[in-house]
Amino acid sequence: MNLELHAEANAGSEGSRIDKFLKDFLGDEISRASIQHWIDSGWVKDGSGKIILKPSYKVSPGEEFQISVPPKPPLNLTPVKMDLEVLKETPQYLIIRKPPGIASHSGPGDRSTTLINGLLYKFKELSSIGGEDRPGIVHRLDKPTEGLMIVAKNDTAHAKLSELFRRRNITKKYLAWVQGSLPEGEGTIDKPIGRHPVERLKMTVTTKGRPSITHYQVLQTAVSKNGRKFSLVEADLETGRTHQIRVHLQSLRSPVVGDLLYSRNAHLFENYGLLLLSYWLEFKDPFSGEEVQIVLPIPERFKNFENNLENF
Repeated sequence: MNLELHAEANAGSEGSRIDKFLKDFLGDEISRASIQHWIDSGWVKDGSGKIILKPSYKVSPGEEFQISVPPKPPLNLTPVKMDLEVLKETPQYLIIRKPPGIASHSGPGDRSTTLINGLLYKFKELSSIGGEDRPGIVHRLDKPTEGLMIVAKNDTAHAKLSELFRRRNITKKYLAWVQGSLPEGEGTIDKPIGRHPVERLKMTVTTKGRPSITHYQVLQTAVSKNGRKFSLVEADLETGRTHQIRVHLQSLRSPVVGDLLYSRNAHLFENYGLLLLSYWLEFKDPFSGEEVQIVLPIPERFKNFENNLENF
């Protein structure tokens, strides 16, 4: 049964952000971050039943709000044997290859087996800074995306690695086969990204979103016998928004091949999965000072697609 809450704004709340108002109204047991998550998930409505989509929404005296929060499923942190490829291991962190089709960690309402379960089976101790449901996770990859991930073994490593990401001292490059041809051989996509107002699983380019910058370079182009154009693209992220590469490329009418969320004909390529690979990771080890560079080889499914794309 959902947790149903009701709140009414008084004169002293006039002009307050709704996330702050609800935090003050509900007391210390509910964090502001939780309330912002409720709003982002579409669980907060005004008195007429309209969904409030922005934590910055300003309340007025007499306004009523309804909050309907689904029960939180129990955490799934059971260790599960999983074939994980470890490419580098130090006393502080790991670099692994995440398989496609597995989530980095559980999401709201989703308690299926994730990368966390496999990590807990293989490594008994991981950092806890990311939260009880995200041990070791310093950064994430989308569920269908394959490639390199850094996992922290302890909280000190987590903090130092997070700082590298925050300062953009870690270079991450991706390879993607996309449909169509991009405007230039190389370029920059500078478009803000935010949650889709209707389809809550999707992100979208929106003026209300957060700044998002993707640099790209076209490495190869091809045309099928039916006239379909494809491009192999290298992408370098300046920011790290959810689904950033997928949303930015789709905004140029060049969705990633096999993208079930952002491409209308993804079913044509279902045998290959999402052709997006986090293949390059480069940074200076904050503990040893070593220059770390790991580059993945092209997966067989990428090669198989290239060998067969003329048939699409």
